[in-house]
Amino acid sequence: TAQQFQSPFDSAPWTCQAGASIRSFQVQVGNTNVFPKSIDYDYEQFLMNSINAINGDHSLTNDLIDLQKWSTVNRVLIADCSRFTDPDVPQSVNVAGVNGSCQGTNVLIIVVYEKAFDIDRLTGGISKH
Repeated sequence: TAQQFQSPFDSAPWTCQAGASIRSFQVQVGNTNVFPKSIDYDYEQFLMNSINAINGDHSLTNDLIDLQKWSTVNRVLIADCSRFTDPDVPQSVNVAGVNGSCQGTNVLIIVVYEKAFDIDRLTGGISKH
């Protein structure tokens, strides 16, 4: 049998599993929790995290994802870890949660980080800010 993402009649991986939810969601960077306690992530939490995003992706912060799209198509969970990390120290990222649906699910986790540096175009030298 073919996997779900291999079916020409399925919109995966561009949509999420209908009715899927992650309960007791928590992200840990190093030994520091991002949220004070594990949360049941819902649309309001998504809105607050996207509103508070620093230099956020325009597709997330301009309300293109409404409640209907978030619930059935783009169930995106955001955790802003930028305030918890020291940029010069490597950190581990631990994502935890409980699958709230009645069937198994695949999870795609994307970790985005930023490094800033200057490039001298004459010498090719690189220096940090």
